Amino acid sequence: MTGRARDLPVLCLKGELDIDAVPEVDRFLRRRLGPLYQRHTLVIDLGDVTLVDSSFIGFVVHLLGEERRGHSELVLAHPVGRVRSHLCMVGLPNLVPMYESLDDALRAVREASAPLIPPAFGLAG
Repeated sequence: MTGRARDLPVLCLKGELDIDAVPEVDRFLRRRLGPLYQRHTLVIDLGDVTLVDSSFIGFVVHLLGEERRGHSELVLAHPVGRVRSHLCMVGLPNLVPMYESLDDALRAVREASAPLIPPAFGLAG
């Protein structure tokens, strides 16, 4: 499911983001935002995600590179539980701006002068 918050694409994901689901996410983004979806600043809400695996981590890192080449941003919002632990364990918050809530992420993107610098983000929420 996607939404828009003042012309910012917001992708609200749920469930398990594993090797089977990640290609579907990519296809969905291509259909919904067009073949050059990496040229849009994109906020991904992870609040309803219960699991991420290495394929999702790889997808995010690849997408981050594409976004930055297109002078856009990729922002993750509201990871909780095991998802938060896993993302922190692999150091993703050092690369991708990650925020406690969707509202915090949207505010950061609106107020930022790109590129966004990842804020302090850890295991405790």
